[in-house]
Amino acid sequence: MGHDALETTERRRQRAVESLGLTGRREERFDRIARLARKVLDVEWASITVLDHDQAWFPGAGGFPGRPVPRDETFCDRTTSVGDLVVVPDATQDPRFSDLPAVSEMGVRSYAGVPLRDPAGNIVAVFCIYDRAVRSLDEEEVQTLEDLAAWAQQELVSSGEMQRAGQVQASMLPAKPIRVGEWELNGTCVPALAVGGDMFDYAVGNGVAHVGLGDVMGKGTGAALLGAGVRTALRGTHDAVVNGVDLGITVTQVARSMTPDLMRAESFVTLFEAAVDLDDGFVRYVDAGMGLCLVVRADGTVDRLSSDDLPLGVLPDDHWSEQSTTLAPGDRLLLFSDGLLDLIDDPEHWWQPIGALVAEHDDTTNLLSAIVRLAVERSQLDDVTAVAVYRRPAPA
Repeated sequence: MGHDALETTERRRQRAVESLGLTGRREERFDRIARLARKVLDVEWASITVLDHDQAWFPGAGGFPGRPVPRDETFCDRTTSVGDLVVVPDATQDPRFSDLPAVSEMGVRSYAGVPLRDPAGNIVAVFCIYDRAVRSLDEEEVQTLEDLAAWAQQELVSSGEMQRAGQVQASMLPAKPIRVGEWELNGTCVPALAVGGDMFDYAVGNGVAHVGLGDVMGKGTGAALLGAGVRTALRGTHDAVVNGVDLGITVTQVARSMTPDLMRAESFVTLFEAAVDLDDGFVRYVDAGMGLCLVVRADGTVDRLSSDDLPLGVLPDDHWSEQSTTLAPGDRLLLFSDGLLDLIDDPEHWWQPIGALVAEHDDTTNLLSAIVRLAVERSQLDDVTAVAVYRRPAPA
């Protein structure tokens, strides 16, 4: 292969490594594969080695600390160049490897490595084993090594795909708070996995804030795809909503468009959608089976907003009705998914601790940061999503 072709291949390989989204991180799931390789193949060391620019790092390692090392000091640099299984019975007798520090200083004699590739065929890592003893591998041991390498490859590639999916999902959410006059709208979503089934959205048009939060039954990629569909359908109703069309009508339209997909997927969506008039604070809303919205009034009173309507996707010919309330100066509204209930001490009377949480924080950013901290500190079991709408108090 010519020099230019080698450079092109290396640039493509480096981009593939970066797309994994794992740079520099060591993870237990990869360590587990390395430990298993040491045991079943009876070797001193095993690793998953990623070549990242001029450095090699180890998302998984067994038998050694796994600290990053210069790329050109590794067996795996040579294996990546070869692009296929490499078995070295005695590295001291192989001119490709005899000058490596691992051989001269650590006493490594035998090595075997299998390149790990992404779906496009780019080598993103090498799964390898090392030992101080001179030894080769028989046919069964080679098969075992390749099986473990296939497991490691699947973990690496699926990690990268999920990481990218999570980034795409996050990019579809509002990027920053909206502040208009005395109003502030803000939201956050903390998926339990790389991607989740929760979605939220908010926008302002024609002097009306259009706010929504949905929760698809389930977690992971399938729920995320359905959630993206719901969000897109709701955005399609934005102009109608901010121009005063009844929310019961628009939610029913969304449900009609989504019900075939939801039924095929054997899923459903709980949804809260609201339109807030930024002039007088009048709020129109639909609660489709969620029941997780509260208003903390300026005087400290906590009101729960809900209805008897069912989630989307339960009954094919169902319909939804518009309810109303008002947000006066100083009032604060919070809608959230049920993942937040897992994080509080009294989920049966959730409006009390969550209402207190809202009352404690005078701006939406601090409130949502407190919710994110809860999700991290208490090891969330489900997606945690929240949207806050604050109206500042009237000047004294």
